[in-house]
Amino acid sequence: MNRSLYRRAIVGDGGGGSHAPASPSFLVPNMDNVNGQLYWVQSLATVWDFLEHKGCIGKTNVVLHKKDEPSVLMIMPASCKSRYFEDGRIYMSKKIRRRLSKYENVPGLMVTVTYDPKKVGKREAWGSFGKDIRRFLNAINQYRKRRGWPRLQYLWVVEVQRGTGYPHVHIFFPNLRWLAPLEIINGNWRRGRANVESAKKVKISNCAAYISKYLRKMKGWSDLHLALLWSGKCRMYGFSRGFSAKVEKRESEWERWQIVETEHREQLEKVLEEGGYTVENSREKGG
Repeated sequence: MNRSLYRRAIVGDGGGGSHAPASPSFLVPNMDNVNGQLYWVQSLATVWDFLEHKGCIGKTNVVLHKKDEPSVLMIMPASCKSRYFEDGRIYMSKKIRRRLSKYENVPGLMVTVTYDPKKVGKREAWGSFGKDIRRFLNAINQYRKRRGWPRLQYLWVVEVQRGTGYPHVHIFFPNLRWLAPLEIINGNWRRGRANVESAKKVKISNCAAYISKYLRKMKGWSDLHLALLWSGKCRMYGFSRGFSAKVEKRESEWERWQIVETEHREQLEKVLEEGGYTVENSREKGG
């Protein structure tokens, strides 16, 4: 990825290699303009670092060998378990489906929390939404605990808000009819606005399918949003303790042998086969 392309897209370029004149507004010593330019410069650097990181993942291959047949190998691209690649998101979706299999045809409440651009900057919002959600849910749980109400079970997933590029978070509370008074909900979400959909309107036939929809499609996600997610070390979804079922791990017949960085997987397979190894297809094995 060419750094200059991102500079043209984010900072602006007049086309044909020549720079367009700066807007007169940028000549005015206005802090909004300064902060806006600083945000884009920082974002440009973050995107560049993220694309380098993503490129390294794309070139990394984990070579496994069978425990009882060391001459039989399988090549697993690191991207197949990374959320920044489609194959990785498909893997995550399958894993979530197994863990949330007990939640089907479950009614409940849905709360969507959004950020107010006048209160929070975009970069700050992407870096803190995970902590903000935990703080919000802890506060609501404390309110409920003081009244002898049961602790909340929940599932949340982050999405890019259309038009603003800010994160907004959907929180689903299964089998819940009443969360708290609206003033308490909004009072504990001080970063913007909280919208509550009633239990009569909300019915998610399959919690796993609900969260998988966002992970697979990821509509509106650009390299910038993924970069902000990566730089903030943020999760794309989460759920409360006891919400998901623990899936017993089966002992694998494979173990890691080597890690190889290459963009030419076919050439790697050829070299291994010439060395007397048998290479199995990871896709056929569900990798």
